[in-house]
Amino acid sequence: MALAEVKILIEGYTNADFVAETGEEKTCPTISLVRDRNILMVVDPGILENRQVLVDKLKEEGLSIDDINIVCITHSHLDHYRNIGMFEKAKTLEYFGLWDKNNVENWKEQFTENIQILRTPGHERTSITLFIKTEKGVVAVCGDVFWKENYPKEDFFAEDQEKLKESRRLVYKMADWVIPGHGPIFKTKGRINTEEQGLQTKRMFNDFGSCRKCRRPFLKTEDRCQCRPKICYHCCECDWDCNLCNCSHKK
Repeated sequence: MALAEVKILIEGYTNADFVAETGEEKTCPTISLVRDRNILMVVDPGILENRQVLVDKLKEEGLSIDDINIVCITHSHLDHYRNIGMFEKAKTLEYFGLWDKNNVENWKEQFTENIQILRTPGHERTSITLFIKTEKGVVAVCGDVFWKENYPKEDFFAEDQEKLKESRRLVYKMADWVIPGHGPIFKTKGRINTEEQGLQTKRMFNDFGSCRKCRRPFLKTEDRCQCRPKICYHCCECDWDCNLCNCSHKK
């Protein structure tokens, strides 16, 4: 099976972690290109001083704006989606669905053989992360689940700190590399133990295991389907009238 390719087109930046010192916040998201068979996807087309920069970066890859058939938005903050209008022919993939002009359909968690999509709330409730199988391992394109590699552990802009911690644990568990919202790619190796999660997080993953079907880690007991405990509630195959199922139905 041919694997997907992920490349950063424009490396993002932010001074939000020390804006109090400068008095003026400046930000640009990391903009990525994903190739997977017939899919040419731009993730977080962002907010740029000059859109021509993105046009030129695509040209370096032998592509034009019209070649892109999907634009993915990792979450609903303007700096990540401002330039979506550049891609008039592309479908839009975001938290609520896959849009083709005014038609929308639910996306599948296993989007392709190489791309898995999971909801990763905390920074913002509509956050999603792409987990992409590449020759170098699994790359997580996660928006502001991580702003950048050395961003402060406490995201002061997060809507829900506890959910954000769970989302970060999920990304660290499932990915070999992270493309954050506002910085260069970085490795995840060893970070479950060395950052805020610590050894307790490692034990938690070992205790709860992961879904046999989609490989999603169980972060807590309730993540398992009660009558099929080897799979998660997302993969639940029970009927609506099941007396045991705790999946409500698939929540």
